[in-house]
Amino acid sequence: MDNKNDERLVVLGEYGNDIEANIVKGVLETNGVPCVITNEILSSVLPIAPLTLKGALVRVMVFERDLDLAQQILRSEPSESFEETQPSE
Repeated sequence: MDNKNDERLVVLGEYGNDIEANIVKGVLETNGVPCVITNEILSSVLPIAPLTLKGALVRVMVFERDLDLAQQILRSEPSESFEETQPSE
């Protein structure tokens, strides 16, 4: 893949609301994958039946070079819960 395609943003997923998209964004960024959300404001302005309006879907976008890794992260199961990582008192 050439450098030009590496810097191109591609759609990783489309979500019916900004809450779902922000959860995905948080998971990706926690795992070192930069991403952006598009149509976030539009989904707040048009909260009624967003799935019927294709343009109203909230998109999570990643660099093309990170697409495979992002998909793999979203398919994987968490290795341990937050409680398991906290020291006991």
